[in-house]
Amino acid sequence: MTDDELLAPFDLAVIRTTAQRNDVEEGVLRDALAAHQRTMRENPGVEDVVYEWRKQYDDPVLVRTPDVFILALPPTVWEEYANYLEFEDGVLPAVAAVHAEQTVRTDAVSASSLVSDRAPLLVARE
Repeated sequence: MTDDELLAPFDLAVIRTTAQRNDVEEGVLRDALAAHQRTMRENPGVEDVVYEWRKQYDDPVLVRTPDVFILALPPTVWEEYANYLEFEDGVLPAVAAVHAEQTVRTDAVSASSLVSDRAPLLVARE
């Protein structure tokens, strides 16, 4: 799967704006987003990890379509991915910000479903 296919859930404008606001090079941010999507596909697989999160966390799935899951998860999930993927300084906040911005731009997600102790995470379905 190509990086462009892995980045399909995200608008390019969201990636560009977030990179600028977070002082992260756009290419670095795109690579980090693609690495995260690839990791979810490979280890253990999108459907499997979402299933595990559904068991572990209270109702984390905000949206489920044939193309994407949008979840609200504890921020520690992002910290685990950042450590696993060895994100450079400043990349984790930018990656999380892309997911958050794309989530609020999604018509299927209501503002009331976003809570302060959870962080949005989008993943393309296989």
